[in-house]
Order: sequence, then structure tokens, then C-alpha cells
Amino acid sequence: MDNYVNIDKYCWNVASIWRNAGMEMSKYVGCTLYIMCLRKMIEENACVNPKYMSTIVELTKVLYRPVSIEDIEVIKSASVVLEETYNVKPGLLSDVLSSFRSEEEAWKKAFIKVVAETANIISDAGYSLYAERLINLASREGGKMIGELASSNAVSDLLCVAANVQDGESVLDGSIGYGYSAAKCIKNRKDVKLYGVDINNDSIQVATLYLILNGADFDTTPEDFTSMPPVYEVDKIVMDIPFGMKTMSELSNNQLMRVQKWMDTDSCREMECLFMASALDAMKDTGRFVVIVPQGILFRQSKALSTFRRNLIKEGLLKEVVSLPPVYNSTTINTAMLVFERNNKDVLFVDASNLVQRERRNDAYITEDNKKLLQEILEEKKEIDKISFKVSNAQVLETGDWSISRYINTDDEVESRPLSEINDDLIQLYNRLEELNARSNSLKLFV
Repeated sequence: MDNYVNIDKYCWNVASIWRNAGMEMSKYVGCTLYIMCLRKMIEENACVNPKYMSTIVELTKVLYRPVSIEDIEVIKSASVVLEETYNVKPGLLSDVLSSFRSEEEAWKKAFIKVVAETANIISDAGYSLYAERLINLASREGGKMIGELASSNAVSDLLCVAANVQDGESVLDGSIGYGYSAAKCIKNRKDVKLYGVDINNDSIQVATLYLILNGADFDTTPEDFTSMPPVYEVDKIVMDIPFGMKTMSELSNNQLMRVQKWMDTDSCREMECLFMASALDAMKDTGRFVVIVPQGILFRQSKALSTFRRNLIKEGLLKEVVSLPPVYNSTTINTAMLVFERNNKDVLFVDASNLVQRERRNDAYITEDNKKLLQEILEEKKEIDKISFKVSNAQVLETGDWSISRYINTDDEVESRPLSEINDDLIQLYNRLEELNARSNSLKLFV
């Protein structure tokens, strides 16, 4: 029976096993999810190819009663069966257990211990909750590197709310990382096809395994999304792109094509621009693209970026700018969420600084009530006093800046009070002061 105590206990035990063996968190998430996927395949009788039946029998023995490190070879060789069973690109998972330390005795012993720990899971709902908790733990404990691969809960919730994926839609994540946000966006939706792309091979392996555990219909590709030709045309695009990356000195052909198309130049240093341009090329005419960006994207004045902002407004593509507080586990920089659709005549600016909350030493989060409010604002492009307001495209073009502070009146509101009321307050304060002075004068320091 699933409960969060058991899930937490399992994840902390696994983390402890790997940590005691000297393994980094970034290296063991994929290994652990791989074990879960093999167990899922066996328990659901998912493999229907008769040529693998003897492999399945042997695999069942070592997964449920691991004996020695020699069992690892059986588990490794099962990647071919897993790929065919879940329609994964051949070879994508072949080296998921081949970390740079996988030949060490310490790694092998730790791996077998994790296999044994996973064998103790008794789950009515499968392994997805265990995998979700493990990835979430990794994003919190793994520092900046894993923080860029596994979105925080706040980020994934925001993308989920803004994308509002519906049954039957196609979804793309061009920087899928560990797949945490993408999986949340399509959760409980029917007949949804998810496409995931990431240049990092370890990331795409983890994302693939995580999506298998979530029962998703997906296609994952280990590529640089910004260098791919425009092969996708989807309903929804969600992206939590890495911040601060710079392009190579020489752009690829497809990168150059996008820079010329969207930025009217032959060069661009900001990878954020290329990710966004690539996503817009994949968006259907009726589609939506949601992305989290650092706030510098809203106002920085490099030639490529300022031209990109201007062209997006001219094309009527920018629907909403949502100003956010720090929402990542690995950094405290302020961010923004951008929502793109076609045929906009104005832009809705949303101040979500009070909708996202963070308690001391805890992760940022958004309550269910605030999720509903934000979704209502974004879906209806709704203006609410002190939260959201519209600005015409013409004014945004003239300003050239997407920062919410450029469009609000920052003058402080001064409360007006009658002079007689203020005088009465002053008299009371003076009387109290005289009373305290008289009392202090009567005190004796020494008796």
C-alpha cells in the first residue's frame, strides 16, 4: 500500500546507499529508475515478444532476489527488451548503467543493495510516485547541476497551470531534462502524445525512464533542440530552459536560419532566444508555448534580444508576461513566465509575486487556490486589481521592455487623515511620555 512515509523512507534509503558508496546524485537517479522500469515491465506482463521469455524469467529472479554482483550483467542486458517493449529508440538505454564508476566494486555493491531495496516496494499504483519523489529530492539536494535538469515543484506547477493541456493534444518539451515538468503537464490527460528533446544524454535517459513509469505515450530524442530542423507541429510547448547559456561561436545551419528569421541578424549569443525561436517554429496556428525565463530576457538590450522582443510583439505572439519571485531550488534569481499564442492585440501583465509562496528554508510553492486563480487569469486574459492588467501592443513596442514595472504606477499611496485626529493621537503620546518620565524619575538605583 502506497503512503508518503514509505515513499520517503525508500528514497532516503536509496540516497543513503549511493552516498555511502561515494556516488553523486546525478549518477544514480537513472540507475534507480531503470530498476523500477524493469520491475514495471515484469509485473504488468508488458513484454509480448516470445523470444525474450527466457530473459524475462532470469530477470525476474535477479530483480526480486538479487544474490551477487554477477546479477548486474543480466539487468544490463535487459535494456534491449525494455526499449522494444516501450517503443524507445534502439540503443538509448543501453548505457544507462555505464557510469564512469560502474566498474568499481563499490558501485556494484551499492547497485545490488538498491535492487534489493526496490524489491521491497509493494505498490498499488506502480512506481511513478517513488520516481517522482526521488527526482524531486534530487532537485533539492543535488545543487545547481541537477537543479537545471529537474524542475522545482513551483516551476512544474506554473507550467502545468499555464499550458492547461487537454485530452487529445500533442505536447513538446525541447529542454525536457529529467521530464519532471512535462510529466506533470500531461498527468491524468487522455490520448496525449509527448515529444521530449534534450542535448544531455543522461537527462534524456532519465526522462525516458520517468515517462515509462508514468505510463505516457512519448517520443524522446537526444538532440540539440535549437539545431534541429522544424520537424514538430504541436498544440502545446512547455519549456524550463537552462539560464545563462551562450551559443557556440559558429551557429549551425538551423540556428542561423532562426536567428535571421526572428532576430534580423546573423549572430546571437543568448541560447534562451534560440530555444524560444525553435519552440515558436514548432507551434501550431492554434497552439500555445509556455516558458520560464530569467527576468533579464525582458529588458536586456543586446541587438538580437531587443529585435527578437520587437518582432514577437509585431507578430502578435506574446499573450502574457507573468512576473515571478524566485521559484528554483538552486538559485534565488527572479524569473518570469511567458505565454505565447497567435493573434494578440495586447499583452496581459501578471504580478504573481504574492501567488507563489516560500517559507524560510523551504521550496517555493503555489497553493491550489492560487493555481485556480492564476489559471482563470491566464485562460480568460483577465484583469484583476493589483494583480493583472493589459497593455496594447503599440505601447509595448514603444517601450521595448517587457518588465512589469515599466507599466505600473509606482507612486506610493498616502493615507489621508483629518488634522484633528492626528493632534489627538499626538496628545495621547505626549501624555504617555510624561507618565513614563515621571515613573523613571522615581526609581532608585541603590537602596
